[in-house]
Amino acid sequence: MAKILIIDDDGIVRDALTVFLTRAGHEAAAVVDGTNGLLVFKNYHPDLVILDRDLPSLSGSEVLAGIMAADPAARVIILTGYDNPEDAGKYLKSGAASFLSKADGLSNVLAEIERLLGALPKAPAAPEESGFPGGNLPLSAAGGGRILIVDDDDSIRAVLSRFLIAEGYSAFSAADGKAALDFVEKEKPDIVLLDIYMPVMNGVEVLKELREKRPEVDVLMITGNADEEVARECLKDGAFDYIAKPVNLAALNTLIRARLLVRKKTG
Repeated sequence: MAKILIIDDDGIVRDALTVFLTRAGHEAAAVVDGTNGLLVFKNYHPDLVILDRDLPSLSGSEVLAGIMAADPAARVIILTGYDNPEDAGKYLKSGAASFLSKADGLSNVLAEIERLLGALPKAPAAPEESGFPGGNLPLSAAGGGRILIVDDDDSIRAVLSRFLIAEGYSAFSAADGKAALDFVEKEKPDIVLLDIYMPVMNGVEVLKELREKRPEVDVLMITGNADEEVARECLKDGAFDYIAKPVNLAALNTLIRARLLVRKKTG
């Protein structure tokens, strides 16, 4: 089993790769942009990275350069939606192990992963705290974390709250943007799970105000599938990631734990 980091801003691709790799027996975690991708890479030392060529905040080539600077032996597969031989040559010369087209399908990606991992030397087991973000990462490594859920849907707040408490977090909730801002001002949570469409203030407005007044609070957007373009814009406004409804609780847990570990290691 390998630890694999997926860096791709396309939610469908991220989810498909995560499911596909998990079923193949690997441990997969995904992030939505290059900036967070580099943070996760430097903190968790995955065995292999699957990197989208076109990303928000940092381009694929910039992320690859950062990965190579941190670990020249890193194995990176570049995924692209555009076939360009010149691009392939550029990335391979810059340190990428492989350059694949998304059009070739997931089975081709898995075959390349197995080929590359077959060249990996056997490494001793890593200390517990250096584990990969995910369901089996010790919560003590990430810290319990104070999580604020902001959604006008009572049932969603209830489900997320129960799940987070069961996972060892401290969970709080707010039904609208104004209540969320008031809570953040008084209680200072670590992470805010923020629905995009709400009464009083929408999630985009809340995010912008949080970035201005409480930039130390991390924000994860919750979006409907039709709102993915809006969610991507939220990344430019300071959200660290987004997740679509219906929320995949295991994926949410991975994102939260990874972010809490980044917060812990970066102070």
